[in-house]
This record gives sequence, structure tokens and C-alpha cells, in this order.
Amino acid sequence: MDKKIEIRCRNGHCNRLFMNYYVTGNDVELNLGGFELKCEKCKRVLRLKNYTEKLLMEQSVKGVFRV
Repeated sequence: MDKKIEIRCRNGHCNRLFMNYYVTGNDVELNLGGFELKCEKCKRVLRLKNYTEKLLMEQSVKGVFRV
């Protein structure tokens, strides 16, 4: 079974889904430095830097990680 973590906007009125991350089991650093996520609803722009799979798993609540 593949475990999935949803990466969503942290604003309570927005809650937009940015992307799904499928856990590989390797606690390696994610290469997301070139990704820019823009929320069309609340107009936030995010660049994810220095994120690891371990951090996503620890900070997620019920499979949802909010940024």
C-alpha cells in the first residue's frame, strides 16, 4: 500500500490542494527547490526549500501537510 501525503494551503478559508506526495521510505532530502506553488484562491506563492521526507511525515496530521 502506498502512503500518500497531501500538501495543502494552511489558510483555513482556503485549504487548496497543491500536490500529493507518495512516501518512498527513504528519509532523504527532497529536491523541491525549483518548485513554486501558487494558490489561486488566496494568492500565496511558496517555494519549498530544505524539506525532507521525514519532516513531511512528522508534521503531517492524518496524511495532510499544510504549508
